[in-house]
Amino acid sequence: MPKQKVNVEDILRQSLKLFRQKSYHNTSISDIASACGLLKGSLYHYFPSKEALMSAVIQYAHGYFQKEVFSIAYDATLSPQQRMEKMFKKSEKALLSDGNIMGNIGVETARVIPEFSEHIRVFYKEWMSAVEYVFCSIANEEDAKRLAEQTVAEFEGAVMMTRIFKDTKYIKNAYERLMNRFAAFTLADMK
Repeated sequence: MPKQKVNVEDILRQSLKLFRQKSYHNTSISDIASACGLLKGSLYHYFPSKEALMSAVIQYAHGYFQKEVFSIAYDATLSPQQRMEKMFKKSEKALLSDGNIMGNIGVETARVIPEFSEHIRVFYKEWMSAVEYVFCSIANEEDAKRLAEQTVAEFEGAVMMTRIFKDTKYIKNAYERLMNRFAAFTLADMK
């Protein structure tokens, strides 16, 4: 039975959940419509194609990270260490609870649907910029950039390993290495 009312955010949330669970290619418009309580044809009233819906989902997830994670890097009320800790704890929670839509979709569709790649590149550039901004408070610009790239790549790999092995030690270890690197630079700066 179709629902009485559904809005775009409901569709984006349900789509995000299904794309994370089943992948982009294995999720049909019918699956999404059903999860939203809509008839398949009704979904096209909101989005003209599956690609348009996926682009909106990527932007929706990106918006969440901008507001809830990346913004922490620029919070002057927190120390640099607190910002880094909080940013990665929030990331961990979001990525482990539902999976990494950016990494999954990026790998799955990079060669097939290039329009998604640009959205995903922007997401990762913004994430690295936020991490770099925090590292700039304890390291020179070149080191901060290198550390940001390393940190995001390592964290992404840890999320993947955690999901494959169903063991959060990979995330915990990546987080611990991040904080040790951060502490090492802070101590070196004090000398």
